[in-house]
Amino acid sequence: MSYLELSRSELESRARQAYEIYRECQVCPHACGVDRTQGQTGYCGQTDVLRVSSSIRHFGEEPPLVGTGGVGNLFVTACNMRCDYCQNFQISQLWQKPVDTISPEKSWQATAQQMLCLQEEGAHFIGWVSPSHVVPGLLKSLSLAREMGLKIPIIYNTNGYDALPTLKLLDGVVDIYLPDLKYAHSGTAKGISHIQEYPEFSRQAVLEMYRQVGSLTLGGDGLAKRGLLVRHLLLPENLAGTWETLCFIALELSPRVPVSLMSQYRPVHKAASPLNREITGEEYEKAICMARELGFENLYLQSMETTVHNLPDFDNTANPFPLDRAHNQGSAKAG
Repeated sequence: MSYLELSRSELESRARQAYEIYRECQVCPHACGVDRTQGQTGYCGQTDVLRVSSSIRHFGEEPPLVGTGGVGNLFVTACNMRCDYCQNFQISQLWQKPVDTISPEKSWQATAQQMLCLQEEGAHFIGWVSPSHVVPGLLKSLSLAREMGLKIPIIYNTNGYDALPTLKLLDGVVDIYLPDLKYAHSGTAKGISHIQEYPEFSRQAVLEMYRQVGSLTLGGDGLAKRGLLVRHLLLPENLAGTWETLCFIALELSPRVPVSLMSQYRPVHKAASPLNREITGEEYEKAICMARELGFENLYLQSMETTVHNLPDFDNTANPFPLDRAHNQGSAKAG
């Protein structure tokens, strides 16, 4: 657990440095410049109060992250992207404008306690899901949780739209980076996720993640210990730019970096043509052939069966994935 190797003062210092970024917010690539410590909000709509929509053990990730105890995921409220097809749209986009009824300090304390509860329930990891816009609050919470006895690894589960200065504050804190590389073309990202320069920012971010932790390594129990695992969600009509994305990973990082090729796309929320259909078996097989042609050593693949893809319902905050254990939507490894 990387953060346990930092001194208490160093982890607290990282959290303080991150919090200062809120004063003229540059936490993510939007660089809105608002003062979130004074209740102002930018693209993500959040102040400096940390809001977690759900705190659960999740069994739908890749096998090295699941084990028998699952990932203790903190599903953060809001997002710094607006994907038309987001399966988490209930918490990423349909949240109400925040009214701060508690102090930031109390929100950090509550999140720290959630991490401790997940550890006590048997989670192997703490997963920060969609953390890019709230890293300062998460670091504040982690600093508190460590003093309360947290000792399991941190997974940074991100859409890839991350700012380099923020990521650098996580060096030596995060054990496992789990980024998406969603698009190879800026125009596509702008059209269906409503953000600027996604490929440029996400690729810089993934390069920094790789610099910090290298490729994913596993322990004798098959669980992840440290490193980078990249996800790529296939979209209809090759909107994701799969070949270009796989070339970037293989040539700029390494074919030893594990890649999770996800077939789970479902047309939900605002998905319109050509996003109004699932991907085909032929599209998925083509992507697998691309990855093998590029020499990837570790691929995680998903079943094409609709029944195994467990779409969440975040109106059920206690258990948004009711079929999670039964279906285990995580990928199977293919050499």
